Amino acid sequence: MERLTELADLILAEARSRGADYAQCEVSESEKREFNVDGGRFSLLRTLFDRDVAVTVLKDRRKGSVHINRFDEDAVRAAVAESLAACESAEPDDAWEFCSEPGEKDFADGCPDCDTEALFARTRELMKDVAERHPKILMEQMITEHDAERTVYKNTAGVVCRVSSGAYRFELMYSAHEGEKSSSFYGSDVTLRSLDRPVIDCALIERELGDVEKQVDARPLEGKFVGSVVLAPMALAEIVLSTVANSFLSDSALIDGTSLWKDKLGEVVADERVTISLRPGSPDMVCPQRYTGEGYPTEDFDIIRNGRLESFLLSQYGANRVGGVRAPGSGDSLVMAPGDRSLEEIVSGIERGVLVMRCSGGEPSPGGEFSGVAKNSFLIENGRVTDALTETMISACVPEMLKNVRAVSSDLLKDGSMALPYVAFDGVTVSGR
Repeated sequence: MERLTELADLILAEARSRGADYAQCEVSESEKREFNVDGGRFSLLRTLFDRDVAVTVLKDRRKGSVHINRFDEDAVRAAVAESLAACESAEPDDAWEFCSEPGEKDFADGCPDCDTEALFARTRELMKDVAERHPKILMEQMITEHDAERTVYKNTAGVVCRVSSGAYRFELMYSAHEGEKSSSFYGSDVTLRSLDRPVIDCALIERELGDVEKQVDARPLEGKFVGSVVLAPMALAEIVLSTVANSFLSDSALIDGTSLWKDKLGEVVADERVTISLRPGSPDMVCPQRYTGEGYPTEDFDIIRNGRLESFLLSQYGANRVGGVRAPGSGDSLVMAPGDRSLEEIVSGIERGVLVMRCSGGEPSPGGEFSGVAKNSFLIENGRVTDALTETMISACVPEMLKNVRAVSSDLLKDGSMALPYVAFDGVTVSGR
């Protein structure tokens, strides 16, 4: 950390000497050790090193920012000069504000040191487990890696944050095959702080592999109906939670005035069983965000609690623009509270619906309307998961979905960066051919 701290001090001193009213910097170095598996065979082993310097300055209420990937002093001084030059072409804006409460914090997250032999052994074990337990699965690509990073954040107000972090990551891309038949592709990911158990038993990898195997015999859905749709955790994040964050809670949606929820703070916007939070302090989060882009420390907080909107996802800049309150986080470490029924119990109560693992479609409208192709999905009939589906569309409006929650599962995906359940929604339009 000593060299990173020296560079941060140099940046701030250079910014002051050049007349900046405020400056902050983030200096980091990282190391990645990576195995690649393509078509079931090891294809690559490499170690990558990276450096990053981010400089932000304010002068006369104008902001300028520059990123470089060099640590030599001439390059760093030039980056400060370039960021100040960027200020000259920026518009003055009184809303810029950064953390000004002096203090120092140190964090050590995950596992900064890599056990390369253990990573190779777990990778080889995972290939073996998949081949033995799920013979229909073709592992199109597997990337297993350890990422370690050391970062120093400092600003001219005396805020200092030092973070040393590391994690093992497994990224799987696969499909199922049987003769001429094949499923749609699917991806499973997990971030781990240790390699103390088989990777196939982590997150929902085992269940997802088994579900994709069942999709080699998929058939088109006939007709159209309005019914229940059960979203698997990743589909929930992609369809519902990302729409909520981007279209209703973000700086841009609130500053532009397009958010349907801009006047809903403190009001009921969802079923009472819906509680959505950011939990960087949770032990389920391996390498959480420790400070925001403006230098504020992150904290656990609720976005929606028991259906009531508790917080927007405003930065300090966004809060100043709209007269709101800064959120103590910006979207990392997403958690949705589980329910008290298993996925099987939820399905048993659905007469006709669809279980969706993935959805392919365009961006939702500003009002939250979306339509997409239900990928890696199954028909639910008379309380049972039956045929795998192809050529099936789902469409609905996210704000209405949140009010039409049928059930929230006790089953959770915990992948090291989020903790999410399966959620069943009523009133979703399902269209076949």
